[in-house]
Amino acid sequence: MHKDHDCARRRLEIKEIILLFAGGLLAGVINVMAGGAGFMTFPLLLAAGMTEIEANASNFVAVVPANIVGTYVYRGELQSVRKYLGLRLVLAVVGGTLGSIILIETGQALFQKAIPWLLAFATLSFALGPWIKHKLERDFAFDGSRWMWLSFILEFLVFVYGGYFGLGMGIVMFAIYSIFSHMTIHQANAIRNITLTLMTLVSIAIFARAGVIRWLPSLVMMSGAMVGGYFTVNIAKRVPPQVVRYCILVWAVCLTGLAFWRYL
Repeated sequence: MHKDHDCARRRLEIKEIILLFAGGLLAGVINVMAGGAGFMTFPLLLAAGMTEIEANASNFVAVVPANIVGTYVYRGELQSVRKYLGLRLVLAVVGGTLGSIILIETGQALFQKAIPWLLAFATLSFALGPWIKHKLERDFAFDGSRWMWLSFILEFLVFVYGGYFGLGMGIVMFAIYSIFSHMTIHQANAIRNITLTLMTLVSIAIFARAGVIRWLPSLVMMSGAMVGGYFTVNIAKRVPPQVVRYCILVWAVCLTGLAFWRYL
């Protein structure tokens, strides 16, 4: 009887490993294509028995290889957007550090209450970004390139948000880029991947020191993300940007609705 119980427990562990690896695999594909993989990996880590803070911190570990691969995929585009790249990297380090420290200091209860609103903010920003840009250009002859200082302030705030939560950060960055620049989605992806990689590594160091990362589930999902990212390299630039955008938006809306149902 005891032996049968141990066998059943073992089968459950194998199922969890397969689920986490499969989730990481798809996350690697999504992150290289356009970002937003955290919308999938975060609930899977919660399903593995973590608290919200542990799942959030472990999620940074799980998706960082996909950001690294994405940086490599779009390395050519970095040459065309290198003008302010150094400043953006500094903002990523400082903002990510501040956000991660805020998460550790404020704790679990506040974080749970904030989750639905953080997701809603990310989703709305991504959905309305192009419309806002078009309206400003049409009605006010808005040229975002003349307001780069405001763009950098907003980017810094997003890095703080990213260090605190992480989910949807890339989506918000796309919204900012669409309003304040004339970058293509691939140029925006180049900046997004390299800044997120740096910010994520900083946050991982802070979370590891605080002891809130669950390493085994994170590494299982990370391995899946590495495989998924690797096999996506050759097709990442062939998918129409609008297709990528709509797929991310649908998934973000679903997860945001689930978060409001669960936490409010």
